[in-house]
Amino acid sequence: MGKDDRESQPSAVPYDRLLPDAGSTADLLGAQQNNHDAATAAAAAAAGVVASPREIRQTRHPVYGTYPNGARHATSMGGEEPEGTSAEHEQLFADYRDDENDERKDSIDETTVTGEGMDRAKRNASNRNANNRAVERNATFSRKLVLANVLINVLMFGVAGFITYHCFNHAMVLFSWHPTFMSIGYLILMSQAVLTMSGANYFTHRCHHRTKVFLHWLLQAVAGVLISIASVCIFLNKVRLGKPHFQTLHGIFGLVTVCLTLVSIAGGVTTKYAFQLRHYMRPIYSKLGHGIVGTVAYLLGTVTISLGVYSRWFQEDNDANVRLTLVIAIGTVALYVIVAPIANTVQRIRTAVRTTL
Repeated sequence: MGKDDRESQPSAVPYDRLLPDAGSTADLLGAQQNNHDAATAAAAAAAGVVASPREIRQTRHPVYGTYPNGARHATSMGGEEPEGTSAEHEQLFADYRDDENDERKDSIDETTVTGEGMDRAKRNASNRNANNRAVERNATFSRKLVLANVLINVLMFGVAGFITYHCFNHAMVLFSWHPTFMSIGYLILMSQAVLTMSGANYFTHRCHHRTKVFLHWLLQAVAGVLISIASVCIFLNKVRLGKPHFQTLHGIFGLVTVCLTLVSIAGGVTTKYAFQLRHYMRPIYSKLGHGIVGTVAYLLGTVTISLGVYSRWFQEDNDANVRLTLVIAIGTVALYVIVAPIANTVQRIRTAVRTTL
């Protein structure tokens, strides 16, 4: 076993690979054999002994067909042409395996590169199609949004402007600042702040989320300041005139609205820093609470303004048709503003329920 077995194993190298190497090996071995036979004959002649061809063949080196002890090893099919050595066969096998591995590796690399290129092309095409669809939707959405925003802004600015004009039409007194700041704070600033976060504001719907949050904060902060000033003005006016507080439906709704507005502002602070406060309250609960309280506060604010339109001071100079028109306009603005917040609140409630149960 060992060497003889390895030499007798059939070659796995293609014939066209072995042929040139085998031919060159046979020529080399034949030349060496001839030189060996000539040297043997010359030595025998010098000794005065005529060596027969059989004797010459028996003295051959193992690589020429027989071993010195007479044992034969495998030769080629004719028995005349000697085979290459095991080392040469192993070198041929190694070269063939290396070439085959290189070809296989090149084929795999080419397939991988081709596959990656095809995948990249498919992803790029898919992204382009998605972007085109998004652009088309944005274009359609923008046209609809422009019309809706124009209508809503005309209504909110029209109502707030009409109330402000009515407050300062006859004289500017301490009470005049209460309806003015309340209508501007709720109908204009708070409405714009809510629309900014819901993505229904044409001027900000393409802004980055951080920009929307900043604008929401800014508008709500200014609205909170105006609402606080308006509350102080009506309180001081009641004190100045010696009238009781919170005796009408408008006054009661106004008190509840201002309290919920302050709670909503506080909830906005906790929502902004929800990540830092996550050890005390889950962020989903902060956003959920802020959304619910803010929506209720805004709705109560619009209801309070509508009740103020039907108060005695406003009825003195405006008939029923004017008041009804103002209430319809206020209701239209409120419905447009709260649609998205209500949908977001419902979605957050479902998320909170799924994550809690």
